[in-house]
Amino acid sequence: MIAKEVQPVLVAQPRDGVKLVEARYHNLTDDPHMFFVHYWAVGDAVSLAKAIRRAVDTTNVVPMPGGAAR
Repeated sequence: MIAKEVQPVLVAQPRDGVKLVEARYHNLTDDPHMFFVHYWAVGDAVSLAKAIRRAVDTTNVVPMPGGAAR
């Protein structure tokens, strides 16, 4: 995600058994900076998928044609 998306994603996640492990970026020269998060999750697959969907929905991700339905 890009910098302005980090906080909304982090706020959307801490529930449904999903815990933030790490947030970081790899490259100093990319523009915009791309941030990566690592989570630890325990629970049923449907609840975890919904938690991840909430986080993705806070970003500017454009769904691929033919991708998963909401």
